[in-house]
Amino acid sequence: MADGRDGITRRDLIRVAGGTAAGLAGATLAGPVAGAAPAARQDEVVIRWWDQFQPLEALHRSIWDRYTETHPNVQVEYTVYNPSEMGQALQLAFSSRQMPDVHSLAGVSVPVPRLVADGWFTPLARGEEIRQRLPAGSLLDGITVFGGQVYSFPLFSFRQYTSCNWFNRELMEGAGVDPEVGPQTWDEFRQAAAAVTDGGGGQIFGWIQGIQFTDRLAVHVDELAQMAGALTSGGIDLTTGQYAHGTDPYVQALEFLVSLQQDGYLFPASSSLDARTARARWATGAAGMFLDGPWNVGVIQGEFSEFLDKVGIAPIPVANPQTPTFVHAVPPVGQLWVSSQSANAPIAEEILLELTTPEYYVGLAERMDQPPLDLTAVDRAEVHPTYRRAVALFQERVRLAPSPVVKNPAVADVLAEMAEVHPNLGEIAQGAFSGDVTDYRAALTEYAGKLSAERERAIGVVQGRGGQVSLDDWVFPNWDPAQDYTDAFYQPAGSGTPAAQ
Repeated sequence: MADGRDGITRRDLIRVAGGTAAGLAGATLAGPVAGAAPAARQDEVVIRWWDQFQPLEALHRSIWDRYTETHPNVQVEYTVYNPSEMGQALQLAFSSRQMPDVHSLAGVSVPVPRLVADGWFTPLARGEEIRQRLPAGSLLDGITVFGGQVYSFPLFSFRQYTSCNWFNRELMEGAGVDPEVGPQTWDEFRQAAAAVTDGGGGQIFGWIQGIQFTDRLAVHVDELAQMAGALTSGGIDLTTGQYAHGTDPYVQALEFLVSLQQDGYLFPASSSLDARTARARWATGAAGMFLDGPWNVGVIQGEFSEFLDKVGIAPIPVANPQTPTFVHAVPPVGQLWVSSQSANAPIAEEILLELTTPEYYVGLAERMDQPPLDLTAVDRAEVHPTYRRAVALFQERVRLAPSPVVKNPAVADVLAEMAEVHPNLGEIAQGAFSGDVTDYRAALTEYAGKLSAERERAIGVVQGRGGQVSLDDWVFPNWDPAQDYTDAFYQPAGSGTPAAQ
């Protein structure tokens, strides 16, 4: 989710060389054969790598450069993309057989199990070695492992959220807000936004956000709904298995956000901004507050260093401070995947292995993107105080949610079968900001109903193929929302594990 994770042109795609899986056998570093092209040209290997992790470019480039020192004929051609555009670019590249060798999935709304079923990726031949390098429980069936084969691995900890309240310390202090604390609740956020706007003379506003980026907007609504009491992960109430978008917490979260615009506290051009352009405007002093993930300070340090000392951070604001609430994060997912169209998959995988070392995790923390898979690396890293504070805030409020896929791998088949439903949560929220959606509850309830119907259809299809899956796989009666749902809780009743208690 980094913002790093926050474009691409057709010219960029034309530059991307296509390759087929059948070419893997020829992707070696051996010398030329008789009648072949000159050795220098035949042996030259270019690994094309697309992702959105802009703050990590220097770290990754140092790894690529070291690899090139020992493999002089291998070069990595790297392109960083805006996540609001990358999904479309990847879909176009896949259909035209012009995929990069290594890529992330920013902006791709299709579930990973469906992408696996559609043949997007090649499994990692050294999966067991990767498994041994990572903390226990990092690789899970239906998430990074399919058919017993490892396809990807997490770089980042699940203990994070995307709606940190990053603020301009000077503007907060001028608005009467303690810059060491910042707004903690929805009411305090509104009050701070009002004070900054009122003192801004029509030039500075309380809040700025990339409303154009619907995927990110959906995350903000979902996380704020949890701060209003939604016991959900991915929009599903894990106590009932039902989609919860039409319930009070989601309606209240959307009402809260849109009301800030209606009251004049939102930067007026936010509707035309994505996450990256919104951040750039915020860094110029155009607004007081900006909701974003932990990577925000890494981007600020790299692109707007003169603004760094003005940056403050507060936790995701809560609706009611008297009610304990948590962000329920899914198990860590894979960030980088090797394309099935890569003619150089073994080389790409060998480079990826360099992203599983203790040194890498420290380097990752120091780039201040998403927190590293090994959070203890933050203690050994040199980072800005706001990043260290963000990681501490995550440990206070983020809990590992149950995963239906981990409970029953057949759920992955259902997710792969499900078609996308539109308008989705982010599109509904965008419509609310534009005024096209006026009855929030009706729109959200309709969306939840369509999702439920599509899931029911997909369950029927999987059952028809012999799959053992039902709605019960989305229900976790032994779940305590205040605790991490670890491996032990998935054990069947009667086994002596927490699930039997």
